[in-house]
Amino acid sequence: MKLDGIIVALITPLKSDESLDESGLARLVEHVIGGGVSGIFLLGSSGEGAALPDGVKERVVRLVSEQCQGRVAVLVGAFAVGTRQTIALAEGLLKQGGDIVVIPAPYYFSHSQPELGDHIATVARAVSAPLMFYNIPQMVKTIIAPETVARIAQIPEVIGIKDSWGDMALFQSVLARKAARPDWQVFQGAESVLALSIVRGANGGVVGLANVAPKLCCDLYAAATRGDLARAWQLQERLMTLWQLHTHAQWLPCLKTAVSQLGICESHTTAPFALPNAEAVAAIRQDVQMAGI
Repeated sequence: MKLDGIIVALITPLKSDESLDESGLARLVEHVIGGGVSGIFLLGSSGEGAALPDGVKERVVRLVSEQCQGRVAVLVGAFAVGTRQTIALAEGLLKQGGDIVVIPAPYYFSHSQPELGDHIATVARAVSAPLMFYNIPQMVKTIIAPETVARIAQIPEVIGIKDSWGDMALFQSVLARKAARPDWQVFQGAESVLALSIVRGANGGVVGLANVAPKLCCDLYAAATRGDLARAWQLQERLMTLWQLHTHAQWLPCLKTAVSQLGICESHTTAPFALPNAEAVAAIRQDVQMAGI
């Protein structure tokens, strides 16, 4: 399955009691599809997947899969501590829908590279959907090494990788796998180097800011892929102006606040996240406006 383009790391709209805001979720899905995304990544970091009850996770996957009806790919995050736990979680979610399962390194414990490679291989061969690996060491402690990327790129069930570490040296070693495996798909998760990564050969980006500005992100992708570098850099600057919204409080409540300012859903998060104060809310609104959204 080719995923080229912008995949949105979807937030999970919630009510004040942390139950799922189903109407807000439906509006958000149409907002990002209307903006041109090629895929929707559920239950990742932006989606609070590690903090949501299994019942809410399953409902999110079912509702989004039913709403998309094949218009875009649906990627499902399965974040767990152990290999068996990851397989069980992934299979439970895939019963509700989804096209691809996304897993990071097991979190909480640190793991060696052979252990990480074994984990990815075992999960990939056990689950009923293609697998994408998510490199996000700032959340899980373990950084995937180039030799482990080379190993998992040889596993047919592993279709690619999302890298959110932002290290371009590592990212280029991940891209190098495409020479030996043309169908290997590489996505950038760090918005600060999105245009550069696409010009360098990435298949696209998996980004949280596409919740707020899907068209901006998709226009950036289009400019970079057609070689219009002046336009790509201009759009990258707008994206970085928008990125400033993360800096006024903890990044996730800030992101949800920005989406709420578009009238899509409320800004409620899972506890113990705190909502931004009035000053931060005003600053977020200014960043969104300055970015031309």
